[in-house]
Amino acid sequence: MRFTRLLLLVAAAAAIAGIAVPSAAALTFTDDTCPVANGTVIKVCPTGFTGKPYSLQIKGRDGTGCVPYVTFKVNGTLPNGLTMTSSGLISGTPTQQGEWTFWIIMQDIPASQGGVFWCADSAATEKQFSITIQQGLTIVQRQSSLTPGQLNTPYSLQFSATGGNPTWTVAAGALPTGLTLSSAGLLSGTPTAQGDYSFKVTATDGNRSDTQTYAMSVVPKLQISTIRGVAEVGVPFRAAAQATGAKGTYAWSVDPSTPLPAGLTFDPASGTIAGTPTSPGRTAVKLVVTDTPTGLTASEDVSFNVVSRVVLSSQALRSARAGASYSAILPKSGGARPFRWIATGLPRGLKLSPATGRLSGAPTAPGTYHLHVRVKDALGAVASRTYTLKVAG
Repeated sequence: MRFTRLLLLVAAAAAIAGIAVPSAAALTFTDDTCPVANGTVIKVCPTGFTGKPYSLQIKGRDGTGCVPYVTFKVNGTLPNGLTMTSSGLISGTPTQQGEWTFWIIMQDIPASQGGVFWCADSAATEKQFSITIQQGLTIVQRQSSLTPGQLNTPYSLQFSATGGNPTWTVAAGALPTGLTLSSAGLLSGTPTAQGDYSFKVTATDGNRSDTQTYAMSVVPKLQISTIRGVAEVGVPFRAAAQATGAKGTYAWSVDPSTPLPAGLTFDPASGTIAGTPTSPGRTAVKLVVTDTPTGLTASEDVSFNVVSRVVLSSQALRSARAGASYSAILPKSGGARPFRWIATGLPRGLKLSPATGRLSGAPTAPGTYHLHVRVKDALGAVASRTYTLKVAG
């Protein structure tokens, strides 16, 4: 009776002032978003899915109570991951499957508490609601950028999803030229055109789906130029690895399982191997280059052969006879091919091959000769020695 008298007084005052005042029926929830289930009094709200954003606006029916000047409160437990505001917005991302039943209380906001001027009551009503949360379908590959493709190089990426066995499609945009997406989610082919691409991929399983937008670049193939891995003990060595392709900003490394020869170091910024080897031997080194803008990598196995320092043996030369044919290889060990030989003080009639270090010919006069021999190898190391050659008469 009090509410009716107040409403009549407000209506009369409003009529005098020329203001229209709505008539109010009992406060009631709408049925459009959460209809009452058959055979029950429970209002069933739309189904949600784990991992998928959920949003539902609970409303009061126009013409009832003081709608829309009402406030809402939950009595019970919402699905895990969801909350409700005082304005009736249920939102969040569900984290657990199941069915939740709870009560929602809707109450008028009278003018004395900031509501509309004609609302003088604080009537409330409550109703039982339910929300079912099902397993959501979620694409596993959540990153916005896919591994770049390389021109004329086979590419393969298997998309996957949790919560179902979906069919995969390209929902928008265009795949890189040469690539296709199978219904099983395999992105594959051989890219044939350089460029930057953007496309949407959708996974669908029944009434569940998920869509992700991806960016993908196609770049020239990343490659490493081969380093000539020949070095010599005690001889400074320097070789810079070279790379081509991708975006062109590189970082270098050596696979830790394949260390450099003793005495050599590696500069990861320039890809330079430098130093002075300290011991001979063969070793395999794996160089790795990373194109920093794309994350692409390439590797190259470099076979290092560190040879001993070139040395001329102290072994004496066998004697020769004047007028007789003579041939001898000057004794040498170590060094890197090719070699270059020089000799002075040779007897007339003998010559030294600059490529092989062979003495040959027929000395014309007997005597004792002192041959000053020098050999230089491909890495610039030099060895020299003086030999005595006796030529009998």
